[in-house]
Amino acid sequence: MAADHRREGTGVDAMSAIEKAAFLKENSAYNKAWFESVRRQVADGQPFAFVNVDTPTEIFKAMGIPVVVNQWWASICSAKQRGPAYLRAITDKGYRDGLCSYCSMAFGSVIAEDDDKPWGGLPKPTILVTNNDCGSKRKIFELWGARENIPVFILEHPILDDPIRCNAADLRHDWERLIGARQIDYLAAQYRELITLLERLTNRQFDTARFEEVMRLVNEQEEEYARARDLIGETRPAPMNVIEQMPATMVPQWHRGTEWGVERARLFREEVERRISAEEATCPGEQHRLMWLGRGLWHNLPFYRHFEQSRGAVFVWSVYLAIASDGYPRYGGDPLRALASRMLGIFALVQEVPFVTDWYVQEARRAGINGVIRMGDDRGGCRPLFGRRHLVDEALEAAGIPVLLISGDAVDPRAWDEVRLSARIEEFIETRLAPIEPRNPQ
Repeated sequence: MAADHRREGTGVDAMSAIEKAAFLKENSAYNKAWFESVRRQVADGQPFAFVNVDTPTEIFKAMGIPVVVNQWWASICSAKQRGPAYLRAITDKGYRDGLCSYCSMAFGSVIAEDDDKPWGGLPKPTILVTNNDCGSKRKIFELWGARENIPVFILEHPILDDPIRCNAADLRHDWERLIGARQIDYLAAQYRELITLLERLTNRQFDTARFEEVMRLVNEQEEEYARARDLIGETRPAPMNVIEQMPATMVPQWHRGTEWGVERARLFREEVERRISAEEATCPGEQHRLMWLGRGLWHNLPFYRHFEQSRGAVFVWSVYLAIASDGYPRYGGDPLRALASRMLGIFALVQEVPFVTDWYVQEARRAGINGVIRMGDDRGGCRPLFGRRHLVDEALEAAGIPVLLISGDAVDPRAWDEVRLSARIEEFIETRLAPIEPRNPQ
């Protein structure tokens, strides 16, 4: 029989732990079943798209074209502990070592000669879509397309004329003025080109009414996430840590713009509310609230739990739930231009200074964060993303929030030294962080 750890600082009782696991397993089971249905559809000659994370999947949903996202597939491969094998496959085939693991792992999963691919492996896409913000990523998609004779569509994100200076929430309605008409028009025009190409490749028509419904559903889903984000941030001790937040957000975000995505976001928010009402906490003896800045540690999610047990330190914030809350909602105007503003705004939210630095500080204060762990990229990964390191660190430190930079890789565990990194984080908590004062929402 499992022990009751409610007073030992490791969370709620065993039954609630099972319920929490079931909540996440439902998402994973749906995603797996959906993927299996996609494989069957592709085998029957139906279209399928493989795209980078900065691609507007709403367009594909309006056309009934299933989509798998590059980085999200990498997280699945990593969680299945297939990351090292797929990265070795890339070098074994003569491609250079040191490519961004997050963006190249899917390609590795395709060229690897193994019989144990996650969920049976990726079917051959009808089209590959990525962005030109990274030369290596673009080249990976072009090599993949050339290898398997797949059309590749490259989107170009325009540079903003002026830095965005506002609260992220202001972009919900005032996106035209804050981002700029030129940039929005430029990207929306490319979306129209993409739609034309998809219609030609798939013999399916872009359904404007369906697209408007998809955009409405995305807004509904993200508002549920925003409420959950706010509740987690204002509740002491936290009802949920990032171990649950990340998969509870990421899987439904894959299916954003669907009724299922809205339902799962609503159930997530309701689960947060239930725990608050029941006074359930992920760590009843919470003394520190930490922000994990960077991509999720998909090959080792339980790592985050260690510090609850040893220091009462809870990772309560990750970028996945925060971007869902502040990056996606868009209201008013032409739907396709609103979509362009969404993708431009999300890009700015993780890269454009001072927008990103102000946002991180705002989010840290909102969630009562008293320490930040920033995971850098050892393999030459998305260096420009998640802000300019030193500027973000300086902004957080200036706000009185200490930052620790560690080295690691979101999906490649080969260089992961858990003992050394745990010791560094333990020392950081002990020497730089003062325990927080308990507080609950009124």
